Amino acid sequence: MKQVCFGVDIGGTTVKLGLVSREGELLDKREFPTFRDLGATFDDIASHMRQVMADFQGMGGVSDEYQCVGAGVGVPGPVVDQSRVIHCANLGWKNVDIAQELSGRAGVPVRVANDANLAALGEAWQGGGKGCRNLVMLTVGTGIGGGIICDGKIVAGATGAGGEVGHMPVPFHTDWQCGCGKKGCLEVTASATGIIRAAKQFSPFKEMEKVTAKDVYDAAAAGDKNAVSVVAESAAALGYAAAAISCVVNPEIILLGGGVSAAGNALMDPVEAAFKTCAFSTCAEARFALAQLGNNAGIYGGAALFFTE
Repeated sequence: MKQVCFGVDIGGTTVKLGLVSREGELLDKREFPTFRDLGATFDDIASHMRQVMADFQGMGGVSDEYQCVGAGVGVPGPVVDQSRVIHCANLGWKNVDIAQELSGRAGVPVRVANDANLAALGEAWQGGGKGCRNLVMLTVGTGIGGGIICDGKIVAGATGAGGEVGHMPVPFHTDWQCGCGKKGCLEVTASATGIIRAAKQFSPFKEMEKVTAKDVYDAAAAGDKNAVSVVAESAAALGYAAAAISCVVNPEIILLGGGVSAAGNALMDPVEAAFKTCAFSTCAEARFALAQLGNNAGIYGGAALFFTE
């Protein structure tokens, strides 16, 4: 009998659902819209899970060839007890016991985690951090998310906010307000949004109707001094934050993921250099690498909640 597990990544607009084997093979993946109604969302996820299992049993020709051990679910909000999400702003959910709601409909055990934490666990299991039990992942996109894995386990904290690295204070743009209400968060300097905001202080960006982080990176690569300065500042902020985190959790590897990580070495090299400048000596040997699983990281992380116990 082959053990399989569902990984479910619930986003504000779509749900990504995958079936993963204990060996780490992604056997099936489906994506479908997220309903605004909470009950309809769980009904739909459970329906897709049943359909996937029916399809696989049919292909195998033996009704008991596959054993589903559970479903690991990621949501964009803090989660406690691998069950209850405190608040999902994108979904309008507050104090929802996702494990209870979905397990009752799907008939399998359900474990829940913050989506960024789950992505980090997925990368530790089958991605850029495979084989590492102590890992930090920084997800740099429109905002900055993160996940911390210590001794193979997600660091969730008392109220599920462990790994919210985007909102740690850094000594850059301390007068710029973050969406969380504070000023000087890592996110306001080093996210794509922060990079664009900083670049639009200078020509030619302030004359452009639309600017992307890629535009800024491309201009830096071409030698534009203002773009070079903006990119260097964002990398310095990420390196500073990584060094501060490393003093607490001492990771083997630090992964960079998210849309901005498409810049590759143009992002990673200066971040690593800044990290080594700031890091405590016995933590400074942490390796840097790019995340590998992309949009499937949360699916793998969901399965890892069951397969890496």
